[in-house]
Amino acid sequence: MTSKQPRILIVDDEPEIRSFMSDALDVFGYQVGAAGNADEAFALIARTRFDLVMSDLRLPGLRGWDFAARLRSIDPVLPLIVLTGSAPDDEDLCRVREAGIAVLHKPIPLPQLETAVTAALGGRAA
Repeated sequence: MTSKQPRILIVDDEPEIRSFMSDALDVFGYQVGAAGNADEAFALIARTRFDLVMSDLRLPGLRGWDFAARLRSIDPVLPLIVLTGSAPDDEDLCRVREAGIAVLHKPIPLPQLETAVTAALGGRAA
């Protein structure tokens, strides 16, 4: 891998989801980091430059909206995609959408994943 490839952080407490997302994004040609909770994610963000963060709406100890707000306080321009299996009328999900944050519903078809990542990266494919 070259250093010019976009770097994406996957944050999900489910190991199977992290593995699926990491493998898919790797096949698409992206560099991928992974964290199982918000604390791990923010520790990685503090020491590594990421071009995109993809986070589950439901993380242990920190709900999706709170994760998004904390991320924005650290880096207001770092793109974020929220991953969810929640119903469309979920309160946190509504707040995330109102903030203009992209949302992908699980299970995520690979073509939809690739399209959303490319869009979040401003059209920069791997």
